[in-house]
Amino acid sequence: MVRRNPELSFGGFWTFPGGVLEPSDGVLPEAIDEDTQNWAAPQLLAAAGNGAARETVEETALRCDVGSLAWFSHWIPPKIGPPKRFATWFFLAPEFGGELVVDTAENDEARWTRPDAALAACDDGTFPLAVPTWITVDDLAEFDSVAQLMDHTITQGARMHHTRAMKGDGDRIVCWEGDAAYDNGIADTPGARNRAHANADFKIVKRIRST
Repeated sequence: MVRRNPELSFGGFWTFPGGVLEPSDGVLPEAIDEDTQNWAAPQLLAAAGNGAARETVEETALRCDVGSLAWFSHWIPPKIGPPKRFATWFFLAPEFGGELVVDTAENDEARWTRPDAALAACDDGTFPLAVPTWITVDDLAEFDSVAQLMDHTITQGARMHHTRAMKGDGDRIVCWEGDAAYDNGIADTPGARNRAHANADFKIVKRIRST
C-alpha cells in the first residue's frame, strides 16, 4: 500500500496504487452513473485493468500481468455529498515483478502489509484508511491465502459498492447493494444489512453484514 502525499487529495491516507484512467488505456466510461453505465462491459473492464497496471508501475515500479488481474470490486460514492464522484475498480494481482520504488510526486511511503495488520493500525490511528479502502482490506482479511482469494473472486464475481448515505443513531451510515435500506434510505428498515457506521471524521467504527 502507498501513503498519499499530504498536499494531495486524501493526503496522509494509505491506499492501493491507482489513479485516473487515460485514453491510452482504452474505452472510458461515458458517465459516473450507476443506473445507466454497465460497469462490467468487457471493453470498460479491459481499460480499467490497463489503467491499474499502468498506475502501479508509475507509482511503485512494480509490474503485473494485466491478463492475470481479477476484478475484485467496484465503487461509486453517494450521489449527494462529495464534490466529486469517482468510479473505482479494485483488482487483485496475484504476482508482481520488479523492485519497489515509490514515486514521491504522489506518495511519500510504500509498505507491504497483511490485511489484519492494516486494520489494527487503522484502529490505533497510525494507518488511516478511507472508507472504500477499509472495506476492501476488511474483505481481503476473510481469506487465508492469495490462491483462496483469487478462486473465490473468480467464482463469485466482483463486489459492487454503489454507496448510499444515511443518518441514524448519531452515526454516519453508508450502505450498499443488499441492504434493506439501500433503496429507501431509512436506516432502521427491517431486513438484511450491508453497511458501515462511521464517525464525524468518516472513520469506520463498525461494519454490519447480515441476511
